[in-house]
Amino acid sequence: MFYDVGIAVAAATALAILFSFFRQPTILGYIIAGLLIGPVFGIVKDVTVLGNFSELGIALLLFIIGVELDIKRIRQLGLSSLVIGCMQVAATGIISYFVASAVGFTALEATYLSLIVAFSSTMVVVKLLSDKNELDSLHGELVLGILIAQDLIAVLAMAVLGTVGNFTPVAIAAVLGKGAILVVGAVAVGFVLNRTLRYLVGSKELLFIFAIALCMMFAAFAAFLDYSLAIGAFIAGIILGNTQYNYEIAGKVKPLRDFFLTLFFVTLGMQLNFNLGNGLLQKIAISLLLVVLLKPIASFFITKLFRFGNRTALLSSIQLGQVSEFSLIIVASGIALGHIGNEFFSITALLTMVTFALTAYTIKFDNAIYARLRPLMRLFEPHSTKEENLKSIPERLSGHVIVFGVYRMGSKIIKLLQYRKEKLVVVDYNPEKVTGLLKQGISCVCSDMGNWEVDELLGFREAKAVISTIRDKDNNLGLVGRVRASGSKAVIAVAAFSEEDAIELYKKGADYVVLPDQLSGEHVITKVITKKRRELQKLAKGHMEQLKDDLRQL
Repeated sequence: MFYDVGIAVAAATALAILFSFFRQPTILGYIIAGLLIGPVFGIVKDVTVLGNFSELGIALLLFIIGVELDIKRIRQLGLSSLVIGCMQVAATGIISYFVASAVGFTALEATYLSLIVAFSSTMVVVKLLSDKNELDSLHGELVLGILIAQDLIAVLAMAVLGTVGNFTPVAIAAVLGKGAILVVGAVAVGFVLNRTLRYLVGSKELLFIFAIALCMMFAAFAAFLDYSLAIGAFIAGIILGNTQYNYEIAGKVKPLRDFFLTLFFVTLGMQLNFNLGNGLLQKIAISLLLVVLLKPIASFFITKLFRFGNRTALLSSIQLGQVSEFSLIIVASGIALGHIGNEFFSITALLTMVTFALTAYTIKFDNAIYARLRPLMRLFEPHSTKEENLKSIPERLSGHVIVFGVYRMGSKIIKLLQYRKEKLVVVDYNPEKVTGLLKQGISCVCSDMGNWEVDELLGFREAKAVISTIRDKDNNLGLVGRVRASGSKAVIAVAAFSEEDAIELYKKGADYVVLPDQLSGEHVITKVITKKRRELQKLAKGHMEQLKDDLRQL
C-alpha cells in the first residue's frame, strides 16, 4: 500500500510541477502521471488500493462543493441564470443522446455520454475566472449560476442512475423517499449546528475533526439508504456551508481533499485504454465536438432567449466548453454499477484532458475571441437587449469624465467624482448596475468597453478624463488607441494586472496606469503603520459603515 501510494504521489507531484510551469491545469498532470505509472511503464499494476483512497477524494470534493454552495449567493444570482443552466443541460443532453446513439453507442452508454457532455467544470471555470478577476462581471455571475444549476442536477442524476435496470414507479418512489429522509436528517442537524460550532470554533483541531466526522456520518447514512457516499458528503457540505463558519471549515478541509483527490485522478489515468480499435477514435472525436462546439452553441442561443447581449452570451457560453469533475465521478460510478466499461472511461478521461487544456486558453483569450466573432454576432443581436436598451447620455458633452466599469474601484471613483460635482458618464455592461446608476440620475450606457460603436455617444474628443477600472490589457490598449485617434487631449488612466501590462499601456499612450495590488500595499503603510491603534479603530468603524453602504448600492 505504501509503495503504491508513494509512487502515485511522487509521480503526481512531478507532473503537476511540470504542468504548472507551462500554465496548464494540474489535474491533467495527475491523470498523465497515472497513465505513466500504470499502462505505459507498469510500475503500479493493481489499482485496488488507490481506488479505495480515491473514493475519499470524491466524497471530500463533493463535501467542499457543498460547503461553498452559498444559498444566499444563489438568490443574488437570480432565477434567469439557474433556468438557463437547466435548459442548457436538457438541450445539450438530449441532442448528445441522439448523436451518440447514431454513431454506435449503446442506449446506456449514450445516456452516460449525454450527462458527461451536459455538465461543465465548476472547479476549473471558477479558478480561471477568479485569476482574471471576472467572477463579479455579468458573464461571470451568469456562468456561476449555470454551474450551480448543473451541480445540483448532477447530484440528482447520480441518485437516479442507481435505479437503472429497475426503473419502475416503485423504485423511483423509493429513491425519492430515501432522499427525503436524508434531507430531513440534514435539516434537523442544521437547526442545532450553529450553536455547536460556536463552542468548537476556538479550537482548530476540534473544528476540523467535527467537519470530517459530519462528512463521513452523512456519507455512511447515504450509503445505508443506497445512495452514493458522495451524495451524503455533498449534503453534509451544504449543512456546514450555510453556517457562519463555512470559510474556516473549507480552509481546513481543502488540503485533505486535495491529497485524496490527487489519488483519484491518478487512478483515472491508470485505467486509460489506448486501444483505438472498434471505432473508438471516431467516438472520441464526436464526443469532443459535442463538448467544445454543441454545448457552447446551445448555451449561446439559450442565453439569447433571455435577451442578454452578444458579448455576455458568447463569453458565458465559451467558458462552458469542457467536461466536469462530476463527469468523471459519474463514469466511475457507472463502471462500479456495471453499466459501462473501461473503454468508455478512456473516452471520458481523454475528453477531460483535452477540454481542460482548451478551456485554459479560451477563458484567457475570451475577449479576443469575441472581437474576432463580433461581425458574425451582429446577425444574432435583436432590436432589444437587457444591456443595450439601458442608456441615458446628454446630446452635448464637454469637460466630462468617462468611467469604464462600476464594480469595486469603479464605484469608489464614481462616488468621489459625484462629491466633486464633476460631469460624469459611466460605461458598464451589467444591466443591474446600470439600472441602479440611472435611478441615481447618473449619465451612463450599458455596453462593453470594446464596443467602438458607442464612442460617438461618449464624446472622447471633448472629455476631460477617461478612466478604466477594468484590468483587461487588450481592451485597455484598444481604448487608449481609440481615445488618442479621436484627437482627444483627455487624461487617460487605466488599470492593469501586472508591471509588464502597465509598461505596454504607457507605451501605447496611457497617462497613468493603476496597479491595485501596488496601491493597496502603499495604503496599508499610510493607513495602518503610521497611526495609533485608537485612531485606527475609529477609522475602521467608519470604513465598515462605508463598506455596508457600498454593498447596498451594488
